[in-house]
Amino acid sequence: MNEKSKLTRRDFLKVSALGAAGAVLMPSALAAAPKSAKKKSSANDTIGIGFIGLGQQAMHLLAGFLTIDGVRVLAGCDVYDVKRARFEKRVKKYYAEHGQKCNVDLYEDYQDLLARDDIDAVVIATPDHQHALIAIAACRAGKDIYLEKPLTLTIYEGQQLRKAVREHCRILQVGSQQRSDAEFIHAANLVREGELGRIELIKVHVGGSPTPYT
Repeated sequence: MNEKSKLTRRDFLKVSALGAAGAVLMPSALAAAPKSAKKKSSANDTIGIGFIGLGQQAMHLLAGFLTIDGVRVLAGCDVYDVKRARFEKRVKKYYAEHGQKCNVDLYEDYQDLLARDDIDAVVIATPDHQHALIAIAACRAGKDIYLEKPLTLTIYEGQQLRKAVREHCRILQVGSQQRSDAEFIHAANLVREGELGRIELIKVHVGGSPTPYT
């Protein structure tokens, strides 16, 4: 593959990561994509995707990635067989409904998934404490990454991940739609500009906690 086609792949992947949840999370991301990224990809320009961590958030992201032109979901990894079976069923169902052949592979160990040459990028939606370790391993394996929040748990982990991304020239996108989506930016600006008057009390729910933090 020549250098020009590699750049096209990378540009496409960057846009794909920004629109990882498709019409569910970020409906405007692909609309803003450069024309080169929207064109139908050839077979040699298809981005192979692997999912690491197959819980509910991964299923949410999967619904978006499956619809992105030029992206092919090839594999999934989780330690729980029930989650692997659910992932496999949804991927096969989508491709069957769209008249496409499907061969999705399942793994218990993420290192086995990262070892595959046909996987260009990974979606990491594991429990938070595994984010940095797996993302750094993905960088070293030459994979680009869509990583669920939080990016890492500590400053040191963040420093090491940044180092790995730069050292291995990877693309890393973090799922922080509540900082990048237009509606959230608009709401924040309304508060900053005083359009809602003086804000005296803020209640925040963290991690589904039934008791808001004030």
